[in-house]
Amino acid sequence: MKTPVKKKLFDSKIGQKKKYMEIISIFKDKIISGELKLGDKIPTEAELMEQLGLSRTPIREAIKILEAIGIIEIKRGDGMFLRGTTLNMNLNPLIMSMILQSGNIKALIEFRQYFEHMIIELVWKHCTAQEYEKLVNSCNQLETSLNLDTRAWVEMDLQFHYLVLDMTHNSFIIEIGKTVYELFRSKMENIDRKISRANTITTHKLYLKVLKDKNEKDFGRLKRKIASNYSNLYSTRPHASS
Repeated sequence: MKTPVKKKLFDSKIGQKKKYMEIISIFKDKIISGELKLGDKIPTEAELMEQLGLSRTPIREAIKILEAIGIIEIKRGDGMFLRGTTLNMNLNPLIMSMILQSGNIKALIEFRQYFEHMIIELVWKHCTAQEYEKLVNSCNQLETSLNLDTRAWVEMDLQFHYLVLDMTHNSFIIEIGKTVYELFRSKMENIDRKISRANTITTHKLYLKVLKDKNEKDFGRLKRKIASNYSNLYSTRPHASS
């Protein structure tokens, strides 16, 4: 009995630049067209390498991003699946568009800056004492972890921002916000941490002061601090974070 030929889900049409972004674009198109549906199993890394004619590195990078923003789910021992979350699927076209436009650094920085202004206003209204304590603990952990390697430090920094997102109690903002921060992850890892870490702590402490004292002047200071941080990212030598 002949073994049935397995149909290729992905065909190689990948160019030479930003291969992992093109892989993500292919996923987007297949989700929107319906070729990929909720719960569908995705080819393994080895199968994707064969079908797309690519090395493991860009495929792993694409999978890492897709997993981080909730598009795919990796079940150990079973494989990769299109995540079966209705909210994520409803937002996929928007989220995917954000990913595909992430090469426009200036626009991404500007969006994050004003997005954070909106977040802090919402958190100001909804923040509970328990949530505030979690944020304080996160900031304290960052302050006592200045010697961490870059990747671990960035992860801790992002956890602070994820806590702030959760405090909005708005599922749309949380989903979009996580995408924005994940798009910043690699850029944060390229920043000179020796210069930026103290600045990050200062910014986070200002977040805490705004939420604790609920003072309009402090809120204005925080907005200016965020703007200053992001303006540094435009320069040829980035030296501010978060």
